[in-house]
Formats: sequence, structure tokens, C-alpha cells
Amino acid sequence: MTGVHAVRPRLLLPLMLACLTAGCAAALKPLDMGSELAHVDPERVDPEHAARLAAQAEELFALRPDPDAVRRAEQLWLEAARIAPAEIEGIVGAVRAKIWLAKHLAREGERKRAATSAVRTAQWCAVRAPAAAVCPYYLGLALGVQADVRRATAVDGLKHMVEQLRRAIELDPTIDHGGPHRVLARVLVRAPGWPTGPGDPEEGLEHARQAVAIDPDYPPNQLALAEAYRELDEPEAAREHYKRGLELAIAWQEAGDPDAAEWIEEASDGVQQTGG
Repeated sequence: MTGVHAVRPRLLLPLMLACLTAGCAAALKPLDMGSELAHVDPERVDPEHAARLAAQAEELFALRPDPDAVRRAEQLWLEAARIAPAEIEGIVGAVRAKIWLAKHLAREGERKRAATSAVRTAQWCAVRAPAAAVCPYYLGLALGVQADVRRATAVDGLKHMVEQLRRAIELDPTIDHGGPHRVLARVLVRAPGWPTGPGDPEEGLEHARQAVAIDPDYPPNQLALAEAYRELDEPEAAREHYKRGLELAIAWQEAGDPDAAEWIEEASDGVQQTGG
């Protein structure tokens, strides 16, 4: 699965302040029992067809940054989830697509709807597979994106996000190239500290190191470590990992990864801003 960034850099404090000023909202609501995921039609259950739909969705999702392709992938994954109620592949795929849409669509209203839908869909994953690490991981990611685009949920959302990522680490820290450690590192580095938020750059550094230990060749892991060093005022170490991240991101782009352009942009900016 493709890695996903947490809430964008340096936005967490403004998000929290906006929440405190305008009023906060709950990030997690009770399960939507009106959702199609809540009901099983025995006549439609077809795990083999669901697997084929999921494979088609994966091919469409690989066409990002085409939003229409991502929307089609989202619908195929949702249909796979409906007809394979014992599986979570369709749910996880749909959440991945919704998170991407929440981050990349042009219209604010569409981004907000996608983010809210990502959270509500992700909640069903744990219902089906309580011990699967991908469930708290992608719920955590969805909560982070929701905090970004629906600012009233920021304070509550980040608290739950950290809880979900820690739960994913307990279950399996290796998923998504060390994703639970990587994303938690980003949150701890970017967020304000106690009592306003969960921020702790030194702990964030340790989680970034853990992510790199799991997969040193995955560009976002190097970028998370670079950011942690930068936040702790260690520009030389930060620059070293930004450069490594840039080298890796270019290689991933040459191999056809659709997310590599974003990694290259972040790494290039980091190299420049740390004196490279």
C-alpha cells in the first residue's frame, strides 16, 4: 500500500487554535447504521467477484493524480466491501481513495465530504477485523486528514489519531513500510506540546528512526526522519536525510510510483531550506 502523509507541515497549531476559537467538534461519531456496510445481503455475497473488483480498483488508483480514476477506484472498492462482508480489503481501499481525494480535490466542500466519509468508512474496518493493524492505521490517517480540512475536529481528532497509530504499532508496525511509526513521528514533530496538543519532537525522532529501520529505502521514512532532525535544530542531519529521501524518491519516480513527485518536492524543499 502506498504511504500517506499526516496533516500538512506547520498547520497543526493554527488548526487547534481555530478549533478553540470557533468551537470544537467530535472527530469520531457512532457507527452509521444506515451505511450499506452495516447490512449484508446474503444473495449478493461473492468474495471472488469482490477480489476482482479490488484488483480493478488498484489499477485505477495507480492512475492518480487523475481524480476521476480515484473516484472510480473508490466506488469499486466500496462495492467489493459490500459483497465480501467478511473481508476488509474493500474498506481499506476505499479509505485510501477517500483520503487521497480529501487531500487533492480542488473544492473545499468536496475535500471535507471525502475526509468525513474516510473516517466513517474506516470505522467499519475494526468491526470486521479488530486485530488487523491496517484498521487503526487507516482510521488514524483519516482522522488526520479530517483534522486538516474540518478544523473544528482538530483537537479531538489528533487525540484519537495518536491513539489509533499507537494501536497499529502494537499490532504490526511494519505495515505500509513502517507507516504507523512514520505517521506518528510526523504528528509528534508537528503538533504543539502539552497541554495544547500531543507534540513531542524527541519521541517523534525515535518513531522516525523506527520507520527507517523497518524500511530505509522508502522515501517518506527518510523525509520523516529529516523533518524530526530539522525540528530539533540539527540541520546537517536533516539535510543528509532530505538528500537521501530525494535520491530514493527520484528512483521511485523512475520506477513509476505515482506519489513520487510529491516526495521529490518535499525533499527538494528540505534540502534547500537546510542549506543544501
